[in-house]
Amino acid sequence: MEQNFAVAIMFTVIIIAITTLVIALLNYKIKTKMIKSGLVDESAAKAFSNSFTNFHIDTLKWGIILFSGSIGLILLHFIPYNSESTLPYGIEMAFLSAGFIFYYYISKKEIKKLN
Repeated sequence: MEQNFAVAIMFTVIIIAITTLVIALLNYKIKTKMIKSGLVDESAAKAFSNSFTNFHIDTLKWGIILFSGSIGLILLHFIPYNSESTLPYGIEMAFLSAGFIFYYYISKKEIKKLN
């Protein structure tokens, strides 16, 4: 059972990584073709770079959320609790919330750097 779950997780991670890579490459090709052909001016090129930065911030968001959620699940493995208890839900929600809060402060700092 655990082995099947690990295979499913690895498959999902690989698909997400490949999809992210393909999207980034296609966006890069589109941007360079538009700039080389002269379809965009300087302000539009700056908007392109801002959208690329937002892509990095969004990727950071999901990395932080998944990491904090994983830490919560690992912690639940070591804490004894009753099967009818709501403790696991509370711990997992607390770790996911902490991940969102951490992401908020990092993204706020990154956006200030850009402006």
